Amino acid sequence: MLDHLHRIARRLIRVRALLLGLVTLGAITAGVGLLAFEGRTGDDILMPGLILLLWAVTGLIFIDIFAHVPCLPAPDWHPRRRRLRTLWRGLHWLLLAGFLVLSLMAADVSLHIADVWLVERDK
Repeated sequence: MLDHLHRIARRLIRVRALLLGLVTLGAITAGVGLLAFEGRTGDDILMPGLILLLWAVTGLIFIDIFAHVPCLPAPDWHPRRRRLRTLWRGLHWLLLAGFLVLSLMAADVSLHIADVWLVERDK
């Protein structure tokens, strides 16, 4: 599974610059919506900007974590080197678990932001 995620992340490295641009756009949009407008008038810009920022950062985290997954240790390697490589891959499994939790939290926060935004817009 780590190798599959590694291949996906390596393909997505080309869109990393686009994600950085989306992070910047989301931060600027959220900042303008928060600072330039008073009350609910800025929410039309703030809420989508926050969601864009959240998912662009999540995409960057995915690419940065899984673009450099170490390969499986070869049987002819020195035992110490094999243990270190196994530990390094184990760390990536922990990072995968953390990323899954982060993604679920991002989805929950996005849904909550969208729900609040839509309810406030109807008022």
